[in-house]
Amino acid sequence: MPGIYVMAGLTIVVTGLLCFATLFQWRQPPHHFAWIILAGLPLSFIVNHFIKTPIIVSIAAWTGIPLQLHPGAPLWFIGLIWLNAPIFEEAIKVLTVILVARSFLHDAGQALLIGFALGVGFGLGEAGYLAYGIAQSPTYNQLSWYMFTGFASERLIVTFAHGLMASIAVLGLYYGKKIFLLTFATAVGLHALINLGPILLALKLIPSTLASMESYLAILVAFIVFQNLKRKTPADSSRVAQKEIVYFER
Repeated sequence: MPGIYVMAGLTIVVTGLLCFATLFQWRQPPHHFAWIILAGLPLSFIVNHFIKTPIIVSIAAWTGIPLQLHPGAPLWFIGLIWLNAPIFEEAIKVLTVILVARSFLHDAGQALLIGFALGVGFGLGEAGYLAYGIAQSPTYNQLSWYMFTGFASERLIVTFAHGLMASIAVLGLYYGKKIFLLTFATAVGLHALINLGPILLALKLIPSTLASMESYLAILVAFIVFQNLKRKTPADSSRVAQKEIVYFER
């Protein structure tokens, strides 16, 4: 068995346990959100295999542009590759909530938690999907599992980042169309910032250390945005509850 599968399995288990611990810290029973995490697991495969990759491959074939990032590539093609993941990955998370969990968005706090759980599920599935891709490379499939510690640390952080971005986007579903457009754009923008470092690295414009720093700083920004929204949701939720009580009494 390729070592990457062992490390991916450990990463998924540890990250899943940390997700449950986070829900406990928020005083939410984790088992209430387990099915949402499961719903997020196949999303990375779906969006990559059926949407992201076919779109880029088709456009590259139609325009005759080599399917790779390099400094000589047209700016519009670089931008297309850069925004491909943020737009479609955040969209499929939101679409999944609309299809399977819209009726559970009882308040703003619940929306944040549902988005977080689904985003973490997406990230866990993405870890497995990437591990499968790595295992297909003769360069990597003979390495021992402990050689992939970088993969484990990156996937753990990125998985929680998926949870943060999804929670921001899903929050807008609770507040309505106008707010949703803002929160979805925020999630896409944060995702694009996180991906900017790797894009610049692929273009050989910055070194790998700087690329990693940029991505992690963007994840920190996403965490700050999430925490700011989370601090405001209890008051919002209580006001909604009070309105419902008044209406019922009338």
